[in-house]
Amino acid sequence: MPAPYHRAIGLDDLYDPDPWGRLVAARALRERAAQRVARRASPLVPRRSPGAANAWLVMVTSKEPAWEDPLALWVERPMTLGQPHEGLFYPDRLGFWAEVRRWSAVLVGRADRSRRWDPGDVLSLVAVVHSSSEPSVLGPVLELTRPRVVLFLDEPGWRAGGLVVDAPVAFSMPDPYRPALSYNGFWGIDPTGRVVGKAPQHPASHKLYDARDMDRFLRAVPLTSSRSLT
Repeated sequence: MPAPYHRAIGLDDLYDPDPWGRLVAARALRERAAQRVARRASPLVPRRSPGAANAWLVMVTSKEPAWEDPLALWVERPMTLGQPHEGLFYPDRLGFWAEVRRWSAVLVGRADRSRRWDPGDVLSLVAVVHSSSEPSVLGPVLELTRPRVVLFLDEPGWRAGGLVVDAPVAFSMPDPYRPALSYNGFWGIDPTGRVVGKAPQHPASHKLYDARDMDRFLRAVPLTSSRSLT
């Protein structure tokens, strides 16, 4: 009896709109092919921008890395493929990277709610880009990683990113300590069908918002668009 047919996994599968499909494709690549993909992407990312070369989720921040701790050396490493980048586990006392990991779990989990996502699998699909408000930085990174979701973590990063969003849906998040103050974000879809958002607050400012409010924003990510990435 002939063996069942399995479609061969190609490089295009690395950019599957489904996060699990991306992860499976990345881990199925032969080591040399995976190294070529990672080497091609790594020179294009700014310093202190860890993540996967085929990231399903790209977070963009223009803020200077105030999280960097003089007692914990930051080591620049190439982008990864099929494995979490070591930089995403940086032990900063500010709590920025811990919040990035938490947000990532919520967003990736919304793409496939039937799956119990392992933290390592989630972080194998994420990249964080420190853009420093330079428009020229982000374009090449998005072109190579081809993410399904791009989340800007601050207003200057969003304005410098140069992306266009169709009919963004606004989201307002209250300040838990100052009732008269609120923070604004949005979700929308760009012309390619990619999901684009701007967070109401920065992960480094996690003490200024209620995690439950932020989770409501993250869970509102519109992943039901029928348009595919091109």
